[in-house]
Amino acid sequence: MRSIIWRSNNARLLLGGAALTMLSPALPAFAQESAEGDGATSAEGTVPLDPEAAQIVTEIEAIANGDPSADPEGDLTKLAELRARAEANGNVPLTDLGVLESQFGAAYFYLRDFEKALPYFDAAADFYTRGNAPLEEIAGLYNNQATILASLARYPESEEYHRKALAIRREMEGERGPFVASSLFGLGHIAYRQGRVLEALDYLRPAAEQTLEFLGPEDMLTSLRLTSLASVLGRAGYDAEAIETARLAVRLSREHLGEDHQLYGIAVNNLGHALMQARVLGEAIPVLREALRIRVATVGEDASGTAVSLRNLSQALMLDGKTEEAETLQRRAVEIYEKTGEVEDPFALATMYEALAEHYAMRGDWQGYDELTGKAIASADAAIDNESVEQALIHLHRADWWMRRGRNAEALAEAEHWVPVVRDAFVETHEDRIWSELLLARLRQLNGQDPSAYLPGGDAAMDVISGRLANVAVSDTTLVREARALREAALLYLDLGAALDDSARVFRAAQVANISELARGQQFARFGADDAATQQRERLLDLARKTNELRTRYRAALDEEDEAQAASLALEVEQADRAEREAADDLVRAYPEYVRRFRPTPVDLASLQSRLRPDDVLVVPVEGDRESWIIRVDTGGASWSPLDNGQLAEDVTAIRDAVERPNEGEFPLASSRRLFGQIFPDGTQGAHRVLLYGGQRLASVPFGLLTTADHVGDLSAAPWLIRDAAVQVVGNLDLLGEQRGDATTSPTVRFAGIGGVELPAGEAASSGGGVSALFRGGRPDAASIASLPALPGATTELREIADALQSRDSVLLIGADAAEDNVKRTDLSSIDILVFATHGLVAGEVTGLWEPALLLGSGDAGSGEDGLLGASEIARMRLPADWVILSACNTAAGIDGDGPTYSGLATAFAQAGAHAILLSHWRVRDDAAARLSVDTVRASQAGATRAEALRQAQLALLSDPQLADAANPAVWAPFVLIEN
Repeated sequence: MRSIIWRSNNARLLLGGAALTMLSPALPAFAQESAEGDGATSAEGTVPLDPEAAQIVTEIEAIANGDPSADPEGDLTKLAELRARAEANGNVPLTDLGVLESQFGAAYFYLRDFEKALPYFDAAADFYTRGNAPLEEIAGLYNNQATILASLARYPESEEYHRKALAIRREMEGERGPFVASSLFGLGHIAYRQGRVLEALDYLRPAAEQTLEFLGPEDMLTSLRLTSLASVLGRAGYDAEAIETARLAVRLSREHLGEDHQLYGIAVNNLGHALMQARVLGEAIPVLREALRIRVATVGEDASGTAVSLRNLSQALMLDGKTEEAETLQRRAVEIYEKTGEVEDPFALATMYEALAEHYAMRGDWQGYDELTGKAIASADAAIDNESVEQALIHLHRADWWMRRGRNAEALAEAEHWVPVVRDAFVETHEDRIWSELLLARLRQLNGQDPSAYLPGGDAAMDVISGRLANVAVSDTTLVREARALREAALLYLDLGAALDDSARVFRAAQVANISELARGQQFARFGADDAATQQRERLLDLARKTNELRTRYRAALDEEDEAQAASLALEVEQADRAEREAADDLVRAYPEYVRRFRPTPVDLASLQSRLRPDDVLVVPVEGDRESWIIRVDTGGASWSPLDNGQLAEDVTAIRDAVERPNEGEFPLASSRRLFGQIFPDGTQGAHRVLLYGGQRLASVPFGLLTTADHVGDLSAAPWLIRDAAVQVVGNLDLLGEQRGDATTSPTVRFAGIGGVELPAGEAASSGGGVSALFRGGRPDAASIASLPALPGATTELREIADALQSRDSVLLIGADAAEDNVKRTDLSSIDILVFATHGLVAGEVTGLWEPALLLGSGDAGSGEDGLLGASEIARMRLPADWVILSACNTAAGIDGDGPTYSGLATAFAQAGAHAILLSHWRVRDDAAARLSVDTVRASQAGATRAEALRQAQLALLSDPQLADAANPAVWAPFVLIEN
């Protein structure tokens, strides 16, 4: 007696977080167990097989046990011959005839002829039923029928077959098991293909979990389903969970499948995509490089799949400001697409031509730009007969560049034609629609039209941006991804306001641009200190995800002219939207201060001026990819001027290079003076406090090291701005002037110092990295952390601050006591001054770190802590300190390019309740960090404001002849004070 074992599982793979793609699903395949006794019997176990029938069955099983994707054409020939012999013999068992028919279906499936494949599976089902095949075999056949139907986009039928298979499998395995997992995964795939992303997760999460449990980490399906789950999580907006899941998929596929396996390459690509979506570019770029290496090794240098990897890496490099390498990779991808003609969607080549053309435009090569843009438009026009939004955006980007070249009439004609196409395609809150509406308004102004023709549209678009930035139902990572487009849109409005000499509109545009920019730090601090508020907002975000998904499905039903489905979905959208609005109103009403901190809104210019001191000047840089402005506000009014982007970039780079790799007695004083001249063309006019709000490159340079006049020679005598004015960064203009007492002078001040961390033992990470250095699962790499320099003065620094405060209520967690698990157990909610003297790390700085963090170490091996206090963990703590001092390395710096202006630690501590934060812009010399933090606290205790206390500490340090090279800004100028 023999039995037939079903071996197939429906396999689908998600690529890049969006498109679902086949990965050679294991279609009908059967394995023969050894027969007992001397003679073969039929599957029904009643009639012995004659020798010819037994031979036919053996040959059918040989094909079924093979790889149906290897030679489907050859299999069809063999199967046709076997069928003729089986029909002539008449004794082949019905279940084996079912196997034969299913192999026909498998061959046509791998020939991508799904219409031909389906009838063979239907015939196989008939044979199975008549032959009383075991239930598990029938369930497997249902699974494969569902696969074919899904390939034909017959989703309701596919779902029906998956549910039939699931019912059988639950009878066999209960609620959990390997085959139950297969059916759940299939249902998740069907839900995803129909736009029901959140419902898909309800199936995909348990499917991946059960596959890992029952098939183990070594099975290919485990890696497959985890990487698929990670992609859908990213699509749904669960970025942190997506990255964690993608890391696990990479680790398991590397360990159990090998680094040259196709699935490992896909898992690495998906992880890189998830990190890039979260704008963790420091980690995304090396991961995407590894994905490209694997793709070249598996499919070759000239394959279309390689072009996809080249394009992904190019995009990440472009976001990170590495334009030259990005252009090289983009050009190579275009060459492959042109050569092969294989693209994953009809507009892929057009968008790549346009992306490459941007490089030419940015360096002013207009001949090359016009040639490539012409190719982009021709390719887009050829891809579709009717006008599409993809075509519209390519035309509008060309119109934008025409405007910047002074070809305003041509640009306006393009905008008038194509903006309505974008308007029809996107909801009013879509970043591309907002940008296109403001481009049209600006072009109408440039072409001399009456303000009534462009101001209403421009104002309305700005209202939409402001509303979106203030909307508590919009996720933080969504705002991070939209930040660049919203900033460029705000700059168009700023241009419009400047041309009208309208200070209110200019100031509004500057705030919107910077609120959008500063939102980048929000992604790492998505939880507030108030647990109830956090939970309510998480519920709100879930409602928002549901509403957005329903809107997407509703638009799809309209496009497909499915009136009944559209009407049903319209009602669901209305109900979901109402529930979302009510939840948002409840959150704002119940937790107004929480909302003000993580969703700042623009303030009125007059209101802001009333909160400034007479000797204040507020500086608001607005930096764009193509143009930048500097706005200055004092009690007397507002002024603005354009910035020279090229000179700005050159001078900032020179200063950053000098402070990060200092040479004794050397500093680019000319760059410092030029920057001061751009920011303050008329000087500071007697201001004693400079407030900085926003900026990108300018936010990476402490204004105190700018020189107010030309100087050559001794740095200790240089005319540093810090000699004339204190400097502080404003994190939230809406809270300016509302902070609690500006100095901490109470004799009962409570102090907590945490630091002197013992670094883990381990080999230093190599600078080159390599594959093994890139991936350590979801936890930071110990070798990378061990390579950090020791901070021998940290303990002394903390003790000196405690002595300076003369507090009997001090809390000192030093060395092993500073371990993360111990810090989390310690009540810090009543601390007035909180100081961390340890390494601060930005996202991507060490392997496995995807958010900024403070290095604390882990004392209890069983605590589950990784020794890094991440921004999201900080934001969940309750730390309403008057100020937090991060006397650590690199705590202010954000990621280059498209990363946040500040590291995210500032936002995290602000959400935890801190009123002011002192952070460092670059790696601080240990002795200087101790001096600056101790002297700042002492000056504050003596009655100085925080900004003035920092100024006094810096002046004392730079003039100290006993401290080596103290006059170099690399030593005395690293700290930045952020309030609100």
